[in-house]
Amino acid sequence: MASAFNIELSMSESPVEAQTRATRAFTEPASAVGLRLTGRGPGELRYRPPVQWPFVLVLWRMLNGERMTVRFEPADSGGTRVTINGATARAKQRLAADPEHWTDAL
Repeated sequence: MASAFNIELSMSESPVEAQTRATRAFTEPASAVGLRLTGRGPGELRYRPPVQWPFVLVLWRMLNGERMTVRFEPADSGGTRVTINGATARAKQRLAADPEHWTDAL
């Protein structure tokens, strides 16, 4: 089973600006933990394993529960509270759970 992680960050921008910035900035960090952007919604980014050959591997990773959701909500003190929830392969969990891995990109 995939290993879960949960990180909370804060940004000084509004939620819309923070989401736009994170969309570009999280490309490499997400790829490093084996995920890619697959969906965008208001205040949310969704990541899943990339489609690759052999497809059975991708299917296994999806059934295993590898995924990540990034949510952007207004913070009480102004700015944005960013919540990153997800699960990755056990070998990538330590990197995914490291807040600096994500804040360095921002």
